[in-house]
Amino acid sequence: MSAATTGAVAGPPAPAAVVSAPLSYCQESFLTAGESAVNVPAVVELPGPAPAERVRWLLDELTARHGALRTVLTRGAGAGSPVEQRVADAARLELTLDRHDGPAGELLPGWLLAGSQRPFRLLDAPLARAELHAAHDRHVLVLWLHHAISDLGTSQVLADEAARLWRGERLPRPVTHMADYARQERGVRPSAAQWRYWEAALAGCDDTFGLPYPSGPHAGHLVERPALPVLPADVVAALQRLAAGGRTTMTAVLAAAAVAAHHESARAERVVLGLTVGNRDQPHLRSVVGCLADQLPLVVGLAGAPTFRGLVGRVREALLDAYEHRLPLGCLAPLLPRRQAPLFAVNLNFLPPAPRPAGAAPAAPGDERAVPYGMVKTRPDAWWLGDATVAYRPRIDGGRLTGEVEGDGELHGRARVGRFAERFSGVLRRAAREPDLGLAALVADL
Repeated sequence: MSAATTGAVAGPPAPAAVVSAPLSYCQESFLTAGESAVNVPAVVELPGPAPAERVRWLLDELTARHGALRTVLTRGAGAGSPVEQRVADAARLELTLDRHDGPAGELLPGWLLAGSQRPFRLLDAPLARAELHAAHDRHVLVLWLHHAISDLGTSQVLADEAARLWRGERLPRPVTHMADYARQERGVRPSAAQWRYWEAALAGCDDTFGLPYPSGPHAGHLVERPALPVLPADVVAALQRLAAGGRTTMTAVLAAAAVAAHHESARAERVVLGLTVGNRDQPHLRSVVGCLADQLPLVVGLAGAPTFRGLVGRVREALLDAYEHRLPLGCLAPLLPRRQAPLFAVNLNFLPPAPRPAGAAPAAPGDERAVPYGMVKTRPDAWWLGDATVAYRPRIDGGRLTGEVEGDGELHGRARVGRFAERFSGVLRRAAREPDLGLAALVADL
């Protein structure tokens, strides 16, 4: 427990010119609700003294660098105009100051849980804010961005830049911004070959795996995030050898495990799951603050009772086909069995290793500076384009596999979401030892 005192550092924004851009598909999907707490944190320790004036300077530097931090979603001027994003030339982030009696390491999960549940108003309001937490041993700055202007890549960009600016480094200006990405995404037009491929690939495939979907178009998503059982380094190494032997990557192995964990309830011989892609592979996008993540449909065949090794090969082919014909998910929505979020029952989001200072020891499971594993949100939020009813979010850190499963407390119940986590890890553990097991044997008793 900590005793905390809170204050606010106000800074009225100066009058600023604005530029407009269309919403990205993900941004548009959030607008089924007036407010939302789908929040993404960036966490940075501030060594040495951290006076409010210097923290304010740091935030102003970050805000000047990144258009997403100056973005407001608003409706156009004309009657019936669509919502657009408007990027001001200048803006100031809300900053609150919290003083605590306990050590930061023990208090951080509570700070993150509280911030993750504080909603943003989606229209005509800022979508970012900052908290400075002064514990007795250190100062921690938490930047909170709504997912409409942020993703995991963004949190890493902001944490890295904030630390470097605080040390006095000079950073090059970003060459592109979230609004530029949204314009590019909205300008994509499928070729005839792309459309024919996806029409054929998605026709008749099962997207449900027998799992329930929310019943109404705006039903709430009550997040449950149990931690995945940790897989040790020797199991991970065996899975990496399996991937290398099949001339593929761990993404294919993990996607095959997600399919295997749910294959018994599939209603067709071809299934589709969503694969989260970061869209930061091009150098000019790596330092963008914004929601660049998307989902790529993976259509995988189950006919002929494949072994796990065989299933990995099928996922490899599905990945190659999907990337060859890749389109934004918003373009493909008319072809998917569901037309409203969540579009997929099952998703794989293979997370990068958690950022930490150079030379630091690997973190204990759940110690990464993000919303803590095992988190249970107490208020539902609207579903959005990046959601699935069950999302596997593994990461490999220090040689071990950690991570979480994100499920829905109302659709599945807390206990069942926990069983999803155990079954997924169990499939991987067994596949590492016996990759040539058939899928029925692979999941027996799991």
